[in-house]
Amino acid sequence: QAQLDNIGKDETLLQELVKEVEQVERSLQTGDFAVNLYTEISILEEKIKQLNYDDRSHSLARQEEKKLRWAEIKYGQIKDAETKLGKIRVHLPEIEEQIVSLKQELEQQKQTSHVQQQIIVIEKEIAEIGYDLEEHNCVRSELRKTQFWLTRIEKLCQAQKQYPHLLKRINELKEVIENQQQDLAGIKSQIFTFNQQLEQTPDAEEKILFLDKKIQDRRRQLDEQLGSLGKVQQQLQHLEKLKVQTSQQLEQLKTAKRQYRIYQELSLAFGKKGIQALMIENILPQLEAETNQILARLSANQLHIQFVTQKATKGSKKNSKWIDTLDILIADTQGTRPYETYSGGEAFRVNFAIRLALSKLLAQRSGTALQLLIIDEGFGTQDAEGCDRLIAAINAISSDFSCILTVTHIPHFKEAFQARIEVSKTPQGSQIMLSV
Repeated sequence: QAQLDNIGKDETLLQELVKEVEQVERSLQTGDFAVNLYTEISILEEKIKQLNYDDRSHSLARQEEKKLRWAEIKYGQIKDAETKLGKIRVHLPEIEEQIVSLKQELEQQKQTSHVQQQIIVIEKEIAEIGYDLEEHNCVRSELRKTQFWLTRIEKLCQAQKQYPHLLKRINELKEVIENQQQDLAGIKSQIFTFNQQLEQTPDAEEKILFLDKKIQDRRRQLDEQLGSLGKVQQQLQHLEKLKVQTSQQLEQLKTAKRQYRIYQELSLAFGKKGIQALMIENILPQLEAETNQILARLSANQLHIQFVTQKATKGSKKNSKWIDTLDILIADTQGTRPYETYSGGEAFRVNFAIRLALSKLLAQRSGTALQLLIIDEGFGTQDAEGCDRLIAAINAISSDFSCILTVTHIPHFKEAFQARIEVSKTPQGSQIMLSV
């Protein structure tokens, strides 16, 4: 089948080549082949005619040009020789002096050197032996002649050594040739048999076409299967990536849940029901005691407050719940009443006691003592008895502070203090007067 395919390809290629040859012959006959080249050649021939070009004169001009180049090269060499000659003439006297000195040294060496003495001794020995130079040269020439035969003898010895191997190799090659001739005869017989079978075989062109079509269908099916396989492999890779992403997201979810629990606990700790509520619950009893102590001084033990942090919601007892709150209950001789029902002076004393107690408590918790107390206004709501009680309360707590500064516009109230800083307005501006 492969041979038939190759024969078919060769026949188609031969037909194409025959067509190309016929086309080239037709173009040559009609003059259509390489029209552009022919036009260029004709233009060049016309230019050569205009220049009166001659091959002989061109060759003579080339020879003259070569001679002139050779003369130019020789002229440059002469210039270099003249330059070198000038340098030699400059150094010639010095060289001649060196030659004379060397000749003198050579004569001295001949007379006094140890080598000269050895030469004399050797010459005497040669004379005693009776050495003849011509005879020595003849021996050398005969030795050179015999050297050729020595090399031939060496080659002969090597050939005698290699002869058995070469003879064996020749026999092997003869056997190989005989085997190849036998194989060739067998191949020729097979070719003859194949030719006879080929002549007897019916035309299989239709079968070949059918098989080619079937092969194409199989190849198309194979391509479709390969495409489906590629899609499935891509889907598998995508699934693997999704698995990896799912595992990563699960780990992230676990981490997020763990962080959520931590943040939830932190939010509870730092929220209203956490550390703040705990701090308030711990500090409220102390704040309440300090406030009642100060308020007792201000109200002659008539007022009392209480801080409530929890209260029950409205509804039935079973459904009611306790919620966090911060209520201030104020009680007097008439009982516990809302903050709004007290007079301005009473409300001021309550506020003053709470603020003063809170300031002292903050100073204690920070580890420092509260040295300065500033009371800015707030006395206008007090009656005379209330003012006296405030003055008495300020004097009572004066030992707790290094300095108490009160700001007021009430003359009766400012007369209660000996050290005063009075600010008065004048046409020239505000003036300060210090009285101790």
